[in-house]
Amino acid sequence: MQLSSQLFRVEAGTPAALFDDMLRRGFSDGLPMLPPTVQAVEAMLAASGLAPDAVLAVVAPDNIGVTAEKAAINAVMAGCLPEHFPIVVAALQAVAVPEYNLLGVQTTTNPATPVLVVNGPVRERAQVNSRRGCMGPGWRANATIGRALRLILVNCGGCAPGDVDKATHGMPAKFSFCFAEAEEDSPWAPLHVEHGFAPEQSTVAAFAGTGTTNILAFYRSPEAILHVTADAMRCYGSNGYLRELGNPLIVMTPGHARIFAEHGFDKARVQRELFERAQIPRSQVPVDSFELTPAYQDYPPERMIKPCARPEDLKIVVAGGDEAYHIVYIPPFAITTFQIAAVAHPPRSTA
Repeated sequence: MQLSSQLFRVEAGTPAALFDDMLRRGFSDGLPMLPPTVQAVEAMLAASGLAPDAVLAVVAPDNIGVTAEKAAINAVMAGCLPEHFPIVVAALQAVAVPEYNLLGVQTTTNPATPVLVVNGPVRERAQVNSRRGCMGPGWRANATIGRALRLILVNCGGCAPGDVDKATHGMPAKFSFCFAEAEEDSPWAPLHVEHGFAPEQSTVAAFAGTGTTNILAFYRSPEAILHVTADAMRCYGSNGYLRELGNPLIVMTPGHARIFAEHGFDKARVQRELFERAQIPRSQVPVDSFELTPAYQDYPPERMIKPCARPEDLKIVVAGGDEAYHIVYIPPFAITTFQIAAVAHPPRSTA
């Protein structure tokens, strides 16, 4: 296998010198990185079965065709293991679908970032954490898969922070945001099965999130859990309400999901209830000049502003610690539609 790129031809030296060199070249996200040696890149490509020059996706805003080699280089620099790379490839292909609106995510003043949810058997093979602490530090797969995608978006897509990436403040999740669904702990069909994939298939879903809100929902009745969750969602300053679009994401613990299931609530009912309860009367929103034109601009005072277009656009994933204490709400970047891509596995060698 011959690798053509010169991106990984870093000068030999100490780890600190290598890091300084990557910073100087503009390759880094500000955190230390691994040198993308020929051997490491070849191992990454072998895990995917992809040729180095295979074009995986066209990435905005530069609209550059990202080859498998370039993606592998960024995955090595991010700290991925070879078994993580097929997930990185699928995530890249998901965000490149036109309906995801990657250009908007890359260049907005909102703190928007890809939020990756992994489903299927690849979760175990790649050791992507779906349980306690799944959105936090300590899990190599979670941290490096999301980071690899971010590096590709910057290094290949041309979205330099503060230059093309116009996020007013940004947020820590723009470094990396990846976790798996705890399918075995859920009473409901997992996200990928809900959207037409077989349980034995592996997928990555790409949302566009603008932060996380922790909800202390330590109640034991569906009514109370719905009430406190909808109350936390109900914020007309959120991008989703501005457009009445997007995919609000609720990450519910297995304990909360069981409470709902034991009371006869399927996922669709929870979606409907939250959609209705999270609406805001137009009368509660200031009537004032606004640089953008919100969807509710001309609504009469009694009309309700929706958190998204339809109940089914609000997505529910089960993950995290088992106890029914906390729920995470991830507000959407509204001018996107979440996408799911299958994780491909390389053909088995017959040698």
